[in-house]
Amino acid sequence: MFDAAAGAAKRIDFVAETVARDAAGLATRATQTQFTVAPDQAQKLLDGLTEALRQLRAATREADDIRRTGSPGKDVYSGFATMAIHRTAGEEEGGYQWANAKAQEALEKTIRNINDALAQYRQTESAVTDAFKPEG
Repeated sequence: MFDAAAGAAKRIDFVAETVARDAAGLATRATQTQFTVAPDQAQKLLDGLTEALRQLRAATREADDIRRTGSPGKDVYSGFATMAIHRTAGEEEGGYQWANAKAQEALEKTIRNINDALAQYRQTESAVTDAFKPEG
């Protein structure tokens, strides 16, 4: 008997979201890349992406600490350096917290895309299996 599930290519396709700046570094754009993963490896991928998301969230808290840091001295140079550090670590476009938030959004979308593709795969696999079940 032909096993439709075994005969089909077992893989799921999903879109990974990324955020990139143009060559001049002036504009930000979202990009998408198509990937394929074996269904039995999808959970491992999801676990890794979830861990990456957790680490990005932890890094955001560290950037908060940097932004609260005061100037090391009372001279004007220390003040300007501190302002630059706060800006670089901050939420303004191009700052670390801004980039971190964009990366988190991209990971969250990618995780949703994988979960959706996996659910669709399971639904299709179930339908194919049911279609080839002998009656009676």
